[in-house]
Amino acid sequence: MKVGVVGLGRMGGAFARNLLRRGYELYVYDIVKSKVEDFIKLGAKGVSSPAEMASIVDVLLTNVPKSEDMLSVYLDENGILRAPRPGLIAIETTTTDIPSKLKLAEECNRKGVGFLVAMLGLTVPQAERGETPLFIGGPKELLGNSNVQRVLTDLSSGRIYYMGRIETAVAFKLITNTMGFAQLLVFLEGLQFITKFGMSAEDFLKAAKDTAAYNYWFDARHEKILKEDYSAYFPIDFIIKDLMYTLESAKNINCPLPMASLAVQFYIMASGKGYGNEDGIALMKILREYCKGR
Repeated sequence: MKVGVVGLGRMGGAFARNLLRRGYELYVYDIVKSKVEDFIKLGAKGVSSPAEMASIVDVLLTNVPKSEDMLSVYLDENGILRAPRPGLIAIETTTTDIPSKLKLAEECNRKGVGFLVAMLGLTVPQAERGETPLFIGGPKELLGNSNVQRVLTDLSSGRIYYMGRIETAVAFKLITNTMGFAQLLVFLEGLQFITKFGMSAEDFLKAAKDTAAYNYWFDARHEKILKEDYSAYFPIDFIIKDLMYTLESAKNINCPLPMASLAVQFYIMASGKGYGNEDGIALMKILREYCKGR
């Protein structure tokens, strides 16, 4: 089986490294040529365009920054849908708005390309290990394809959840991201509060694990918080992008999300301070500015 990865950023690159370690015949593409060259050195095969890749591979994974990048990769002159090989199945993993995914599904169907969305749980370290949960939307018969099953299993260690419709899978991804990012804000806010009473961050993280406050971020960012390491697992500007997609979707269905609306303002403030390319925990910097006086 020939597998392709379009987009070799944080998550797409993690997919590609994982698949190479598992012995796949892997084809790669990115607009940044040096990234392609790096993967060629690891044993992948480079292609000149998404269109070329779509004429070669059996299963194609895409992961790019934004909705407009996703549409470009598929629909542009040298995009995936220009002249895809018969039987191609595309698995789209980018966090985007819902209408863009539905437009893409329609275009893939028109071109005879099987199309699934595989929305991602957790972050890059899990993807590197092939342990990222996948939330699948699209035709169930495609999920039963043996090639698709093998690739998805190797990406997720079998943590696969079929969500039904494409829009359901995308909405699930958007709202769980939003809940997590709001939770991160409250977590960091609480950390600033307790340190004003003389408790160290390390002691707080240890003791609070035995309370109802315990959440994903205690473990996922434990070391980075203690070291004040703001290098990005997931940068603030990407958090803002995802939150705005969620709020747009909420507006479209007349479902207000007041806490999400509040949370995004803090991330926007952090980006405005120049922290947009840093990890979400860089919110600590602006929270410290507001938490003074004792």
